[in-house]
Amino acid sequence: MHAEPHVLHLHSGAGLYGAEYVLLGLIPALAQQGIDGSLLCLDNHLLDEQPLYQRACALKIPSQRLPCRGRFDFATLRALRRVLGQHPNAMLHVHGYKSAFYAWLARRAGEPSIVATLHGHFADTPSMRIYQALELWLMRGFDRVCMVAAEMQPMLARAGVAVQNISLIENGVDTTRFRPDVAPLERADCGIPEDAFVFGSAMRLSEQKHPLGLLDAFAMLLKHAPRSWLVLAGDGPLHATVLAHACNLGIEGHVRLLGARNDLERFYPMLDCFVLASLYEGLPLALLEAMAAARPLISSAVGQVPEVLSGLPAALVPPRDAVALAAAMHEAFVGGRVAQPALRQRVIERYSVARMARDYAALYRTLWNGDRYAMA
Repeated sequence: MHAEPHVLHLHSGAGLYGAEYVLLGLIPALAQQGIDGSLLCLDNHLLDEQPLYQRACALKIPSQRLPCRGRFDFATLRALRRVLGQHPNAMLHVHGYKSAFYAWLARRAGEPSIVATLHGHFADTPSMRIYQALELWLMRGFDRVCMVAAEMQPMLARAGVAVQNISLIENGVDTTRFRPDVAPLERADCGIPEDAFVFGSAMRLSEQKHPLGLLDAFAMLLKHAPRSWLVLAGDGPLHATVLAHACNLGIEGHVRLLGARNDLERFYPMLDCFVLASLYEGLPLALLEAMAAARPLISSAVGQVPEVLSGLPAALVPPRDAVALAAAMHEAFVGGRVAQPALRQRVIERYSVARMARDYAALYRTLWNGDRYAMA
């Protein structure tokens, strides 16, 4: 067997969000650890463009599109088997339920080895609950299942995934890209006064991220802090709803939606305070990015967030509590813009992309050398 595996990362995405950015950071970082890999992108038939593939190409990450024209496409299975035939000594790392399904179908006689990462498991619709139940069932037969937050383990155990087959590998961000001394976005270019106190968040505009609740809290704050502005980076299914809600609250003049951005490293330094209002999370990448930029932050106490922020100067509020969120935002406004180097130091020590890549590289090598349970 070869000394090092070649890892094929398989993913199907609807845009560029947390899991996609994890992959875009992980593959180059793995190369620095001596693990070569490439990205296989399942086409999303609902999109005219394929954002993950296009971004990967721009970053010069070895990438390949696989056709996928619906919920199930035999052409996808044939294409995946063809790629696996071209890389007979590869390991397959799947990200998401659709990737897990096609990997399971493509596998023959236990080959290739399959690693799966559970980036999050939050079902907003009946169809998503079905897909995610299928993903959990498939994971019982994979060589290793990686979770990004320890709280996912009971769910995996209930689904029948052997506890010795589960590894915790927390997300990591590029601390050379996300740092406090990056030139910020120009506030004037975003229609924001230079003397404003700017709250902001980077998110997918979806129910999980609770943008409407964030607007409710901001509307309360604005009555007492008229110099405040709220700016959101990202897109998603609630885009039009968010705009309408801001108008209904009468705060649209102090709210800016920037859409999807490829320059988030400049977005965070523009903020006076980062706010995460999510209803549920695993380990949110945007939180780690804001921490790496040393931004003061407020977050709902969900998922892995309280552990990440334990002992640090950051505000935690209950999810869905707009009054508590508004109060925390007002306290941040009164306190003024103050960098928080301790937040960045926590990311450097525990949540860097280099640490994440080291953990995955060690796992790949352990499986490759035949000791399946040494890293559990």
